[in-house]
Amino acid sequence: MIKTILKNSYIQKEITTHSATVIFSHGLGDSGAGWIDVMEEIQSRNNGHIRFICPNAPVQAVTLNGGFKMPSWYDIKSLSSRGDEDPAQVDQSKNIIETIIKHEMEEEKIPAERIIIGGFSQGAALSLYTFYSQTETKLGGCIALSGYLPLATKFEANPLNKEQPLLMIHGDCDQVVRHQWGKLSFDHLKSQGINGEFITLQGLGHHSSPEEIDLMTKFISKTLPK
Repeated sequence: MIKTILKNSYIQKEITTHSATVIFSHGLGDSGAGWIDVMEEIQSRNNGHIRFICPNAPVQAVTLNGGFKMPSWYDIKSLSSRGDEDPAQVDQSKNIIETIIKHEMEEEKIPAERIIIGGFSQGAALSLYTFYSQTETKLGGCIALSGYLPLATKFEANPLNKEQPLLMIHGDCDQVVRHQWGKLSFDHLKSQGINGEFITLQGLGHHSSPEEIDLMTKFISKTLPK
């Protein structure tokens, strides 16, 4: 399975000795190719020891788009609400991320606490869910851009990664994943004792920006130093 996953991923290999990894998941309808240039930019800022892996989501029908098949980590029924995600589909995609984590730990000999997972939009949602549902793997941290917590009404964060750092960034002009949804997700997690920061970027819509990339770079450099 891991060979297929990595074959279908975009990978920015380390420049120096590989001692840390970032696994970053794209949003609905996108691919790892949409973010690999950002990862290359972050790596160029004195992060040559980090390998960046951007996996591709499976292609499946999305109710929101009339059942049209596209890259999606799980089905999305509407933009007007959250919490009705299919648990089985979310867990299937969680397994993809966990398979990459296991490979980095066992084959590349990277300690779990030297691995960050993150993503944008639906990929951010998957990363939050994966990060806070770990029962055995204490990861380095999590990044969620323009995201939300799926299955939030029933979600209880596992204690293992509660003390590990979370960076959530959301634009206040996001018309796809509303800023309110991101903040409510963060507040829900914060009420459970997680260690995180929620940053609002003024004027940012449902996309990234140089300021956001700067914030990501600082978080990654601090969490995964040489």
